Amino acid sequence: MQGKPVSIDARIKSQRSWRNLLRARLAAQPVDLDLLADKCEALPFERQGWGLAQVLHLFREDAAEGSGGTAARTAPEVMWIGLLADSGAYESAALALLPADGTYTFARLGDGTHLAQVVLPGGVGAYSRGAAALSLAIVAALLRATAREMVEHRYRA
Repeated sequence: MQGKPVSIDARIKSQRSWRNLLRARLAAQPVDLDLLADKCEALPFERQGWGLAQVLHLFREDAAEGSGGTAARTAPEVMWIGLLADSGAYESAALALLPADGTYTFARLGDGTHLAQVVLPGGVGAYSRGAAALSLAIVAALLRATAREMVEHRYRA
């Protein structure tokens, strides 16, 4: 015997998994995340603050909705991450956006560009390369991995 159907909001509140929260409800679409990742990779070093602000704006909207979607962070967490970025701690802000149970690697290449790889808790990963700043490489890889997971979830459902 089945019980009463549970609303999506009730399921979101009951689940704590980063991946499940991500799938619940997102304001941005995969193509939006990919475009923002491309933009972050193309930015010069001096504009990394602007790039992080764009990413944090996306995460803030999601946290404000309480969906846990893209950011899987609470509004206060996103605010503190924003304060890190505002103070110039760009790499710390980018690292704070990563899920605690995810996997990631970073590198600086001989030509001075950076690359990053992020694997989300569900096993979906992506990378970035050629970014002028490490923080931009990290968020570009995170955005691409999130977009990929969104697409893969659609085909599995």
